Amino acid sequence: MANRRERQGRGVKRAITFEIHRFLQARISSMTFTPNPGSRYRMPIMFGPAPGPRQHPEGRMWTAEEAGRMTAEWMKISYRTDPAKLEKLLPAGFSLRGDPIVSVSCAWFKNLYWLAGRGYGILSVDFPVTYQGKTERHDGALCPVIWEGSPDAIMTGREELGFPKMFANFDDISWDEAAGRATCSASWYDHTFFDIQLTNLVEEQNPEKKLPGSGGGAQMYYKYLPRTSVGGCEGADLAYVTTTAAVPGSGGSASNINFDEFEFRRWAGDGKLNWNRATWEQLPLSFHVVNGIADLDIIEYVDAEMVHFTGPGVGVAMNSHRALEPVAI
Repeated sequence: MANRRERQGRGVKRAITFEIHRFLQARISSMTFTPNPGSRYRMPIMFGPAPGPRQHPEGRMWTAEEAGRMTAEWMKISYRTDPAKLEKLLPAGFSLRGDPIVSVSCAWFKNLYWLAGRGYGILSVDFPVTYQGKTERHDGALCPVIWEGSPDAIMTGREELGFPKMFANFDDISWDEAAGRATCSASWYDHTFFDIQLTNLVEEQNPEKKLPGSGGGAQMYYKYLPRTSVGGCEGADLAYVTTTAAVPGSGGSASNINFDEFEFRRWAGDGKLNWNRATWEQLPLSFHVVNGIADLDIIEYVDAEMVHFTGPGVGVAMNSHRALEPVAI
């Protein structure tokens, strides 16, 4: 009888211990951070959904009324280069498309809702390509690098969109509309690595509403994040192409920006630009990028243009940006 009572006592103790363990686990679980699967996050994630161009501070989409209207000034020059040098910049799955034309854009975005009315400068490069993924083929342009003047824009664009963004300081675009002339430059500390000048600008009547670039089509980017590992020798955590272009055959748009409700003006003219090569001391983390673009010979300038557009801030949010599944290598 005593043995039976002892066994029963041990059983009760085990049951109580199990219930206490379950209670503590539930309590701990309720106290730890759990991401909401319906919200966007960026590191550090434990403080909640991350505000930005694609998410309101409350963890929802911005409304058109909240986003208001933004303005952009956008300069672009295109030039012919050596196709063999362009091919060296192509990730797997890409091939050159058409003439080897490099398009370089220098722009300013102003009055951005997600920066509480602030803005920043942008410098980007692209050239025409075709991409063949596992299930989709796209004709468009590859953007190998973007410089921006806002760390916030760089952070959101790199993590959420897979844009290859780096930091630079930008002068405001100096634009004399009456004289048909505009200039801008980009630098890091005291090294100006890029400058651009447009002249003889003449406004077009009833211009097509589209971003300057490499002849339309899907704008594509190569997203790459290294795996954290001893010595950094374990390759990538992820590596794939991203785009805003709709699935081929769906009838959707390929453009990064929906210009339907924008006021849009365009000028055409002449232009020239300079990529000023850098040493490691001048650009410790980006000299190789600047010099790589400078290595693309300017054989001849093809065109130069300036655009100015104003419209709904949400029109530049790029909420439909997505990943393309790569072909297994």
